[in-house]
Amino acid sequence: MIKATASKTPGVPLKSHRLAWVDALRGLAIVLMIIFHFCYDLRYFGYVNWNVPNGPNWWPFRYLILSLFIFTLGISLSLAHKKKFKPSAFVKRLLQLIVASLAITAMSLVVFPQAWIYFGILHFMTAASLVGIVFVKRPVIALALGLLILSGYWLGIVNSRWPFEWFSGFLPRRTEDFVPLFPWLGVMLLGVGLAGVLPIATFSLPKAEQFKALIYLGKHGLIIYLIHQPILFAGFLLVKLL
Repeated sequence: MIKATASKTPGVPLKSHRLAWVDALRGLAIVLMIIFHFCYDLRYFGYVNWNVPNGPNWWPFRYLILSLFIFTLGISLSLAHKKKFKPSAFVKRLLQLIVASLAITAMSLVVFPQAWIYFGILHFMTAASLVGIVFVKRPVIALALGLLILSGYWLGIVNSRWPFEWFSGFLPRRTEDFVPLFPWLGVMLLGVGLAGVLPIATFSLPKAEQFKALIYLGKHGLIIYLIHQPILFAGFLLVKLL
């Protein structure tokens, strides 16, 4: 839960006290994700021959979506807990992510038995939340560590397959969604760090009423993530049957 320090902060809805611009950023990520998965489904059902998601033109699109989700995760952790750690809220959100992750894995085992999802975006967010909460009170260290992780990845020092390379015999060779700890842990820590050293809670979203749809999506990101692909799949199956 993202809360502002005062209900009269510009750009923050009075009822929820949430930061509108953070919800809008997450909402944008959701819109892009739905577009991405719609294009994937077009290929999956044979309507197009686009190389989604492995084509060179699709990877930057996916990276943008992941960056928005993961960066706002770091910001959210900091804003929710930097003044005072709220264990009940943190555990509740963590349990939601764990249950959702297990549901995604179970569903993928049925739909993609040869490429089931063992560490997708929700699995990553679960693990990253456990790491990020440690650095909420240490934003400068979070920034430094985030930059170090990203630099190590770009220089080829950090292995993006760690620690899953240890269990390669039990995991599928290909998976439908994989979000490695490295470099994405670095992106999350940048969000934690910047939210800790900058007065982010005072930032406003100009003309927030024009972004109501994105803000709404951002507020309900987890449930939308869980249901959007089953809805798309059902729609495509229906079209096929007709």
